[in-house]
Amino acid sequence: MDIQDKLVKIITIIQEAGQGLTREQLQNILVGTPTENPELDQLESFGIAIGTGSDDWNTVFNIAMSEGFLKIKNQKAQTLTYTPEGKKFRKKPHTISVNGNKNSETEITSPNPTISTSERSKRQIKLIQTIDRKIALDDFAENENIDLDDVLDDLEALLAMGKRMDITYFVNEIINPEDIAEVKDSLPSGKFDMKTMTNEWGDVYNEQELRLLRYILS
Repeated sequence: MDIQDKLVKIITIIQEAGQGLTREQLQNILVGTPTENPELDQLESFGIAIGTGSDDWNTVFNIAMSEGFLKIKNQKAQTLTYTPEGKKFRKKPHTISVNGNKNSETEITSPNPTISTSERSKRQIKLIQTIDRKIALDDFAENENIDLDDVLDDLEALLAMGKRMDITYFVNEIINPEDIAEVKDSLPSGKFDMKTMTNEWGDVYNEQELRLLRYILS
């Protein structure tokens, strides 16, 4: 079975939601089954795969993770998000088989290696030290041979554990402080979720910039 189209739909939904989603939430949104979250039910992509309710979406999720296009965003909540490779895949899809074989006419980029919990913890400690020393986060990402999205994942994971880091020194280098204040003032009642921020500022800032703004403003 070719999962190309299905994976594009999954990543599209996650991007539109602006947050990690559980397998159940994703499947419900895909096939048009109401979730317990009214905001998710209002996504433009809601029901994007309607009529495929009998499909084994768990198989698609598993293959997408094994190929490095999806990853677990929050271990406790078991939410999924896309990797940098997944983001590239959505922009330029190619054929993937369920057994993981590459299409003979298509070159598939090797997925990023899975990082263990201990390795991630070590990296997060290094990240904390980096921020304490006010070293640019993109420099840290380059030194660790990872994407800035991975750094943001670590920051958000630390925040979920109650560890908030002051990264304004880095954000101020990318976005003018006056513009940051404008974003803050423009959002209703301090609503700094990704969907609202993307709707308001998605034509001005890219996804990484919006995630940085959400982190320092929320």
